[in-house]
Amino acid sequence: MDSDDEIEEAAKWEGSPGTIVLINALEDSSTIKVAHEATCLLIRQYLRSSSSHNIGVSIYGTDQTQTDLNSNNIIDIISMDTPTLEGYKKLRAMDIASYGKAKEYVLSEVLWHCSKIFKDYKKKLSSQTILILTKLLNPPVTTDQKRTLDRVVNLVGSYTKITIINISPDDYPIDKFYKELLIDINKSQEYTLPQAVWNPNVIQNMMYQQSHRHLAVAKLSFEIGPGFSIGVGVYSLLGKSNQSYLKTSNIDAKTNETVTRVTMRSKLTVNPGDSQKVSDDDVSGDSKELPLLDSELLFCQEYGGERIEFTKKEKEEMSNPFGPPMLKLLGFKPAIKLCKEKWFLKAGYFLYPNESVIEGSTVPFKALHKACDEMKTVAICMLCSRANSRPSIVALAPCTRPLDLEIGIGFDVIHIPFAENVREIPQLDDESDKPILQKKQKEEMNNILNSLQFNYKADMFENPKLQSQYRAIEAKALQETSLEPFVDSTIQKPEVYQVIREDVFEELFGPFGVLSIKRSCNTDKK
Repeated sequence: MDSDDEIEEAAKWEGSPGTIVLINALEDSSTIKVAHEATCLLIRQYLRSSSSHNIGVSIYGTDQTQTDLNSNNIIDIISMDTPTLEGYKKLRAMDIASYGKAKEYVLSEVLWHCSKIFKDYKKKLSSQTILILTKLLNPPVTTDQKRTLDRVVNLVGSYTKITIINISPDDYPIDKFYKELLIDINKSQEYTLPQAVWNPNVIQNMMYQQSHRHLAVAKLSFEIGPGFSIGVGVYSLLGKSNQSYLKTSNIDAKTNETVTRVTMRSKLTVNPGDSQKVSDDDVSGDSKELPLLDSELLFCQEYGGERIEFTKKEKEEMSNPFGPPMLKLLGFKPAIKLCKEKWFLKAGYFLYPNESVIEGSTVPFKALHKACDEMKTVAICMLCSRANSRPSIVALAPCTRPLDLEIGIGFDVIHIPFAENVREIPQLDDESDKPILQKKQKEEMNNILNSLQFNYKADMFENPKLQSQYRAIEAKALQETSLEPFVDSTIQKPEVYQVIREDVFEELFGPFGVLSIKRSCNTDKK
């Protein structure tokens, strides 16, 4: 019925996220150029992932108006929709700095324009996000500041997320108006002033993270003890970037049209009076093909040469004997006892409190995090994220700022195996076969390791296979004569290896070249 490697069905959300990118044309040409380049990189990233994300790009603060709505000094470069190659080409060919600048800076008009786009959009949106690329130096005109703050309060109240990205090569004192604006954006909660960024790739990563809908894989009840539960959200912080997850289409070899496939379950009924006359290979003309109901569908498992049949309800009860989706605490273990070698090589989750499930869950969640962090322990739990998914044993390890994200506290959800999944590591039969490590070799190896250390960041390595594939596809799609140069980020610079002594490296890993010999494990033949 099920394979050992479970492929869980994707979580279902209503609608798709919507994002509007706003570029301030009142800034200097260098700032506009950086914002333009970062936006092009964002659209290209969505094209690569074949995302269903709805995104629009507009520039404001110009002396022209090019929009279907009744707005002034705004140009809609890309109308909000799923990214297309035509829209990307239009954005890339746009020279934003060539447009004239408006006489007055009116920000409330821009925010009203965004709210109108979200309201008139025909598709259902799961989230609404506004990304403003600008400096926080020049405020709107005095008569517009109050209207802008009121507009922000209305947008935030309608669950629209507003993010301001501070584009500047250097730090500078932020204007007082933008500090008041950030207070309203964050609903008077604690916030940090946006740091100045100038690298288009960094800005693109920030926009990509902010425009993500951040929906939970599951919202569960975390049963800590009998009669005591808190609400939590299970999040996936890692996206699937493998090329096998991209959208593909089968094309007919003769007509070059997209081939569609429809799966239907049906049954064949025959006249009971003629049932004896009808053979398996011959069906009478009175037979009818009817759709098969779910209650009539059977599953089977081959066992001992026979097929054991199950109904759909029986299969669901067998697949999940623990009941409804939930997270249940089993106990605690010291963090040092958690053997990393026996972790499942499976992307884990991130656990965060959720007030919508059980109100007041944040306080006990923080208390549990503090206790586990101070006592250096991990919580062992049973996790069942959805009704059709297999229960799994997980370890909750306390963490702060996972993957350098702006998240205070939470738990890393680490999948650990069941007893049936554990395999023993082969041991050497003879003690003499174990290699003897000399003290000098150990010291030299420590020096090599120390010289190759670096500060790791979660986003510092790109997949070289995917990046080279993307560039080859984009070169044909955009009709580029030469491929964009790709630098493999997994390869260290040659200067790093200059500190390693050649004679020591030769002694540890040599000889090389024609003098090298094949090293094999010594085994006794019996």
